[in-house]
Amino acid sequence: MKRLVIFDLDGTLVDSEDFIVWSFIEAARATGVEVDPVLVADSIGMPLDDIVERVFLSRGVPRRVVEDFIEVRRRIVRENWRKMVKLFPDVVPALNALRDMGFSMAVASSSVVERIVDFLEYFGVLDYFTYISGVKPGLRGKPEPDVILDVLEHTGFKPLDAVYVGDREVDCFAALNAGVDFVLVDRGRGRRVVSECKPVGRVNSLLELPIILKRL
Repeated sequence: MKRLVIFDLDGTLVDSEDFIVWSFIEAARATGVEVDPVLVADSIGMPLDDIVERVFLSRGVPRRVVEDFIEVRRRIVRENWRKMVKLFPDVVPALNALRDMGFSMAVASSSVVERIVDFLEYFGVLDYFTYISGVKPGLRGKPEPDVILDVLEHTGFKPLDAVYVGDREVDCFAALNAGVDFVLVDRGRGRRVVSECKPVGRVNSLLELPIILKRL
């Protein structure tokens, strides 16, 4: 049986994806650059630097303009996330159930640790997690396995002891690369997980996790 449940953040614990896309649109409007909201949405789950590379730099947008965009977007996010990001309603009951079953829990995200902690603390769920991992120098974001491996290192669990729960293909590949089983949470956005990275389970709600975990 698994002993450690590692969660993705955006789209898994917090309903933030529409806000992320909106923040890109607003910052692009303010700085006079064009942005493809579909491409932004498809890139969520990657580190911000990778999203910026994919959305702007690969299209030839000058780095100076991109740096201005990043600063403007940072301000927009700081001023608006508390009003626009929500905790999914199944999170607290699911975390309570998993804690009662004796699971350790952690978070591994391509965001920076400060942002992850701010979100979890604001929504009152930080204390459920024994460790928080995010990108920093020397620790790459998904689909690289670094943030998941960082959790394993600091919690003392082996890959076979853990399961990673996320909502995107990039999460699946990060788990695969870390040697950790992956459970897909399908929030109804119609995402596809490619055949070479199959989840060991699929849920529509985190409340279904205890059932899935009993089988692993």
